[in-house]
Amino acid sequence: MEKRKWKVAVVGCGNFADWQYFPNISGVANAECVAACDIIPERAKAAAEKWNIPNWYPNVYELIEKCDFDIVIDAASIPAHHEINMAVLKAGKHLISQKPAALTVEDMTEQIEQAKKSKVLFTAVPIHAMRPDILRAKQLIQDGAIGDVLLIKCVSTHGGPEYFQYRDADPTWFFEPGAGALYDMGVHALHQVTAIMGPAKRVSCMVTIGMKERVVRSGLYDGKKIKTDKIPDHYFICLDFGNDKIGFVDTGFCQRATRSVPLEIFGSLGTISFDPPGTVWGDPKLYVDSPERGFRGWVEQESWVNPPKRIKNQCCCLTDLIDALENNITPLLTPEHARHVIEIMCAIPKAIETGGCIELKTTF
Repeated sequence: MEKRKWKVAVVGCGNFADWQYFPNISGVANAECVAACDIIPERAKAAAEKWNIPNWYPNVYELIEKCDFDIVIDAASIPAHHEINMAVLKAGKHLISQKPAALTVEDMTEQIEQAKKSKVLFTAVPIHAMRPDILRAKQLIQDGAIGDVLLIKCVSTHGGPEYFQYRDADPTWFFEPGAGALYDMGVHALHQVTAIMGPAKRVSCMVTIGMKERVVRSGLYDGKKIKTDKIPDHYFICLDFGNDKIGFVDTGFCQRATRSVPLEIFGSLGTISFDPPGTVWGDPKLYVDSPERGFRGWVEQESWVNPPKRIKNQCCCLTDLIDALENNITPLLTPEHARHVIEIMCAIPKAIETGGCIELKTTF
């Protein structure tokens, strides 16, 4: 497609958009932000004024009717994603959806099919599949650096949205059905392990509701008590990838702080270990057992010959989409991958109820 300046609208003007999207749109691609949209009109107006955005709207339908734009970044709350995404896709606009893009496999499939029908590109975050450290790990695995991959472990936790992050909006909704630790934090871990291992075949899980009441620790709602006894706040998830390869995910809102390694891959000849998460990811650490060389230990790696572009912020999802549009290629952040993770999350309640393993059907 002809290279031009892409017009971007952001739906959902909360903390994350203010932190990662609005300040970075023009810096990560040939793009400009032309509209801010939020169901709290004052928040959309404030974002437009703060970031010098020419238009603001109180809902996605008014945005579609009145604004000239090419791409939407849906950064609204989790339960609102499906309605917003379908409206955008039906309007024939390209879409980046925050995670998870839907709460059921059926809804996600509807979005994927609508994108095909409207002939637009649709991508979904998290961004883990385009992280340079994960791409590096996949290269090391492909090159045989750790032999046959046996298992993967991922930790994606914090102390809860009322504790971990400054909030100028009421965080109560995080603890309601349709939201929660699995959809807020577990989705990250599940994207990471499946980005490396591929689609899972089966899932099982154990959960707790460890904290049945919480207190907001900062922001406009500092000191507010929240009843948090409706849905689990911590999950231990086991995944079967087939061919004797398994995975373990520790995710939730019950760890105020941790020194756990966030991600490790174990092979027959070594280990790949990742540093704590951030917005600049260095190469993962490599442990090698090489009897033929008489060596066993952590090794210094050679630099990449053609390293992937370093990610400086979460708005790199826009780079991925526009790169695909301009070069007629498939984005790294595919909705099919997102759908597989959604299927895993939807299967977890059944696995909890039955105490067994649930077979998975989707792939990517």
